Amino acid sequence: MNPKVECYAGSTNPENPRALEWEGQRYVVESILERRREPHGVGFLVHCTPNAAIFDLFYLFEEEQWQIQLKRSLIDNEPSINP
Repeated sequence: MNPKVECYAGSTNPENPRALEWEGQRYVVESILERRREPHGVGFLVHCTPNAAIFDLFYLFEEEQWQIQLKRSLIDNEPSINP
């Protein structure tokens, strides 16, 4: 299954992630904390709602596919961190 990320394409693809689906739940990107460009893709560290979730999103150019990694989430006010 391909990860689902909604993104504004603009003059480059992808340019600004706007929302994503993680474990059956939709998250809205509230802010982009970091952007990075690598030879094989572009990455974004994003702050999302609900649960004040922080995700690392990476788009692979050649595969035209997103990778999503949960970095932090506040669920029931308990922080959970994935390395």
